[in-house]
Amino acid sequence: MRIALLLPLLLVLSAPASAFLFGGDSDKKALAGLEALRAAFKAGDCAAVQERYDAFLEEKPSRRLREEPYGYLGRCYEKGGLTDKAISLYKVAIELFPANRLFASRLGRIYNRAGFYDSAEPLFLKALALKSDDIDANIGLARAYAGMGFLGRARDFYSMAVVLQDFGDPVVMREYARCLLEKREWEEAAFIASRGKLREPLSAYWPVNQARILAGRGDYTGAVLSMDGALELEATRGRRLERALYLLLGGHPRRAMEEADAALSADRTDALAASVKAMALYFMGEKKQAEPYFAIAAVNGGDFTSKLAGSFIECLKNGGMWPCKK
Repeated sequence: MRIALLLPLLLVLSAPASAFLFGGDSDKKALAGLEALRAAFKAGDCAAVQERYDAFLEEKPSRRLREEPYGYLGRCYEKGGLTDKAISLYKVAIELFPANRLFASRLGRIYNRAGFYDSAEPLFLKALALKSDDIDANIGLARAYAGMGFLGRARDFYSMAVVLQDFGDPVVMREYARCLLEKREWEEAAFIASRGKLREPLSAYWPVNQARILAGRGDYTGAVLSMDGALELEATRGRRLERALYLLLGGHPRRAMEEADAALSADRTDALAASVKAMALYFMGEKKQAEPYFAIAAVNGGDFTSKLAGSFIECLKNGGMWPCKK
């Protein structure tokens, strides 16, 4: 009985060292193919990756050697727009190599880009169960939760990601900032805005973001000043009208109307400018003069602008004050 138990060990010890390390002659040949695959991937030559992958498989490599090439081929499929092939490959790879978080994260990214956030969530959770400080998985899960509308959960994973990145990725910082704005978490939003401004001092994004935080807190004077800073960096029609809106909310309808008039002189159908001018006139008590501008906004605006203008028009028809009570 003891001899029988020792036989497997004796067989291993009697095998050539190369067989123990590489899985036999087939793996020795496959190793050369793996090196060629690795070189092609590093060179960004996905055509060569796909060609050499087929040659690599012909050597019948062991399961252990197939793990790395799966990652190369999957990312080349993604790069080439072969999404269905990438999805199929990653699904197989996840089953074969459950301890490799790359496959789950890559598949999760594909689902996020396609808007299948509920399918992406468990994949990123799987990757984070393997390594909780995986930056890509934290970002991916934050995006999945944001896409599903779970902003509190998204905030937590964005927070982890930006700390792990040492606030170094402006794209992720901006996504986190938008999440905090939607959550109306002004204190954390202000902190991220300050870090973002340090990271991108010449970008108008951050003073605009800061203006929205100040407006959310009711500080419209501060919001106007912050928009002034944004306009010095990059003046756009939208930003000028956003500044006009803060002037209006801060009790300066005539100044707001001046900005709106400048935009309307360039485009009489500008729905946002018409809305600002109409509201300025309305709150100045000039309701009849406001009505045609509300009509312009109702016809030419997006969903929110049209509905807002429509609600004012309804009030004007009924002779009441906005917001009207039904």
